Amino acid sequence: MEPPRTDEPTAPGTIALVPLRTGGKSRLAGALPPALRDELVLAMLDDVVTALRTAGVHDIRVLAGNAAARTAAAARGLDVLDDPSPAPEGRDDGRDDGPDDGRDTPLRAAVDAALRSVDPGATRLVVAADLPRLRSADIAAVLSDPADVVVVPTAGGGTAVLRLAPDVTMAARYGAGSAAAHVAEARRTDLRVAVHELPGAGHDVDAAPDLAALARPLDGAPPGAATTAFLARVRG
Repeated sequence: MEPPRTDEPTAPGTIALVPLRTGGKSRLAGALPPALRDELVLAMLDDVVTALRTAGVHDIRVLAGNAAARTAAAARGLDVLDDPSPAPEGRDDGRDDGPDDGRDTPLRAAVDAALRSVDPGATRLVVAADLPRLRSADIAAVLSDPADVVVVPTAGGGTAVLRLAPDVTMAARYGAGSAAAHVAEARRTDLRVAVHELPGAGHDVDAAPDLAALARPLDGAPPGAATTAFLARVRG
């Protein structure tokens, strides 16, 4: 089901890029079978899209890592950008923030390609798809910051949200510790960078403890409606 739209105007000149891949989340294997892992991925996507739309961002483009991700994005009325190095169906190839060995990770290469493909004069947001607690207020805070680059870290040091101001270009640095790597890259290129610690955006879901944590409110940021409905259905 397509996430609800709002009547609020689109945040002018803002493009949101959301990397999405089904068939992954292998670290949840002990907690959920593959089909339910994919259902969770799509429920979290719905909550991310709802947060963006409620904040007035309606130009949302899914960076699809495989055919199932393309189908899910299209079913939700979202524009699709093909990942230049898609994963084989059903294979987890480490597109989550994984070890940073100094080489391009698949996610890093995909985001760089997506950023090159969109208007550099727009405000660009790269938003993780697995942020079930993301709120419109988090997006509004990121968009209102005057810095050239805004980084929102996850609790584990990954990057929940990366925002580039109009006409600002910077290489993506996804991999382990990507939030700090993005800050360092911005400073290396003499860009003004701000870091926002946001409870709603800081908690992604990659492993069983992350999933278990969704059962309780965290810093006043409960899971969104789609993820809450998924959890209720799974837990009976």
